[in-house]
Amino acid sequence: MSDKQKLIIVWPYRFREFDWQRFELEFLSKHFEVHIHELIDALTPEFASAYANQSDSARITRFSSLKQWQREFKKTSKATVVFSHLRPINFKLFLACVQLRMSGAKIVAFSTGGVSFSSVRVNPDKRDSPEAIKKCLHFVRRNLLRIAMPNFVVVGGSEEVKRVRRDFSRSTRIVLANSSDFSTTIRLMKGETSTSKSAIYLDTGFPGFPRDEIIERTSETVRSEDWYPNLSKFFETIEGSLGLKVSISAHPKHVGRDHRPLFGERETLGGQTAEGVSRCELVIATNSTAISYAISFLKPLVLVTSDKIQNSRDQYKSSLIQNISTDTGATIFNIDHEYSEQEIKAALVINQEKYASYKQKYLTSRTDGKPNYQIILEEIINKRG
Repeated sequence: MSDKQKLIIVWPYRFREFDWQRFELEFLSKHFEVHIHELIDALTPEFASAYANQSDSARITRFSSLKQWQREFKKTSKATVVFSHLRPINFKLFLACVQLRMSGAKIVAFSTGGVSFSSVRVNPDKRDSPEAIKKCLHFVRRNLLRIAMPNFVVVGGSEEVKRVRRDFSRSTRIVLANSSDFSTTIRLMKGETSTSKSAIYLDTGFPGFPRDEIIERTSETVRSEDWYPNLSKFFETIEGSLGLKVSISAHPKHVGRDHRPLFGERETLGGQTAEGVSRCELVIATNSTAISYAISFLKPLVLVTSDKIQNSRDQYKSSLIQNISTDTGATIFNIDHEYSEQEIKAALVINQEKYASYKQKYLTSRTDGKPNYQIILEEIINKRG
């Protein structure tokens, strides 16, 4: 039996090897006995279809009901550190969050999205409230739910800090850190990388695979046949104009799925996004959080959209793409249109000022270059006073 302090990750989704890396548990496990409490089957079993892979680690316990998990969590000692990704969005989760807080353990939340966000509703059928009413509701919510709030929240970027101050109680201490992707690049940037004549498309699984729309209970408005044939033609235009070979970086949820029906025989890389972007000469994306790698490694970025996205009554995705373009200076190409070699080459110019601004807004709240695991150890676990 290990005599290390326990670290429990309470995870409402499917836990994968990618998540082990994202939360830098390879480093934290040197200091902690790590346990994963996976709750997707207890909370949103329908969301499991969005995942093509899961971790087979013996450290993971999968719970089929919240009551089963609550019985197990009651055994947690006050010396335990808990990384909680539960939010009190309904009564059931409110009670679970209260149990976390009342355990006496150190409860640590994360707000490290790392990408521009949109104020447009995910579900267009839901009516938006006036800004003044939303501010009032946030104020009431964060104070009423104070007992369910974590002790700490790890935050990366000035925009995420604003969201945390809006959503979390003042009793929750903000720990300035990095987005998870940027924390990964801190380690990679210390080594030497060579470039290759390649471009990387950051695939989100849109629209071919099940995604977060399942949990949001929204239906996809863009069909595969509306997207992939013209996306492939756009890749060919990139390759012909720039002499680069376009590869697909599979979304972590979809590593293991057959991407050939969507992208043909084009090379698909799984679990290598950061390394692939560090070596490539161009990054192509819609609204992936992995855009942060393009910013971190100073790679040219272009964004893609389509007529269906632009003209849909559901403007959430369109607004995300536009916001990323505004924040990064990246050119948006509509794959249903044709572009000249001159237009493609003109889009490769990096707006250094916007990249630097994006980094501060969405990727990091630090200037010391410390990765997240080190910040957590120093400012949460081993902090004195």
